[in-house]
Amino acid sequence: MINRNTVKVLDLKPVTRTMCHDFYIKINSEFDTPEAIKEAVSWWQKDSEKLNDLWWVLNYHSEKFDPNRDLRAFVERHLDSLARQKDISLEE
Repeated sequence: MINRNTVKVLDLKPVTRTMCHDFYIKINSEFDTPEAIKEAVSWWQKDSEKLNDLWWVLNYHSEKFDPNRDLRAFVERHLDSLARQKDISLEE
């Protein structure tokens, strides 16, 4: 799960399965391997909303994309990093 502090700092909202359907279709059609999805994370690494949406797609469709939770953990680490950066910038 996404860290509670990360959710708070980045103001991440829960996403329903229906809400992320279009993003699921995009992920399913454009990225055919876990490595391709990881590469996409690098493109979106500063976009917390997009990463949050990706996490929910991976969560709802874990049997297809992420049965071992590796990709979700990867996205969670990126979100945690964004939250830490935002915390630091707010303290300055």
